[in-house]
Amino acid sequence: MRISLIVIGLLMSVGLCAQYRDAGLWLDVSASHELNKRLEVSLSPEIRLNQNMTQWSRLFADVGAEYKMDKHFSLHAAFRGGWGNDGIHVDPRRRWQTGFSVRHKWDDFSVQWLSRAQYTAVGALSDTDADFVTLWRNRMSVKYTGLKRTDLATSFELFNSMGRYQELALQNWRWIAQVSRKITKKQSVVLGYLIQRDLTKSPRAMDYVLLLSYKVEL
Repeated sequence: MRISLIVIGLLMSVGLCAQYRDAGLWLDVSASHELNKRLEVSLSPEIRLNQNMTQWSRLFADVGAEYKMDKHFSLHAAFRGGWGNDGIHVDPRRRWQTGFSVRHKWDDFSVQWLSRAQYTAVGALSDTDADFVTLWRNRMSVKYTGLKRTDLATSFELFNSMGRYQELALQNWRWIAQVSRKITKKQSVVLGYLIQRDLTKSPRAMDYVLLLSYKVEL
C-alpha cells in the first residue's frame, strides 16, 4: 500500500508540471463469450469525450479474442474501427493489435503483464493518439478480489515507438485505477480514473479521464 501511494504521488507531481491539461470521459459497453475453456471473444463499443467533456473525440468498437495457453499464459488479438474528431474534421480510424499476457495469482491478488504490438491501418497522418498509432505497449496491472462482489485494480502502461527513426522511444504513459462492482453473476459496472501524458505534443499534454463501463458475460 505504501509503495502504491508513493507511485500515485509521483504521477500527480508530474501532472502538476504539465503545460496543458484536459478532462475527459470514456464510456463503453463490453460483451464477452467463452467459446470453450481456452478461447474467449469480445465486442466493446466506446465513445470518448475530451475538451473538458464538451466534445466527442473518438467513437469506435473493438473486436477481440483471447486464447489461454494455460492458467498463466495467454495470446491476444484485437481489431478497432471507428472515427476520430479533432473539432474540425471527422476521419476514420483503424488499428490492429497482437500480443500476449502473463498472469500469476496469490490468494486474492493477481498480477498481469500484457505486451502488445499495435499497428495503424487507417488514421490521420498528424494523429498522435496512443490508442491508434503504431506502437509497442506494455502494461503491468494488479487486481484485488478479496471483497464481496467488488474488485479493485490498478495498472501502469508504457507506449514505445516502433518507427525506424525513433525505435522504442517513449511516446506516452498511462495510469488507471478502477473499482468493479458485480450486479449479477455475469454483469458488472466499472468506475475508474485515468491519467496519461502524451510526450509527442508541444506543449506536452496531460489527460485526466473519468471511466464508466458496463460489462456482461454472454
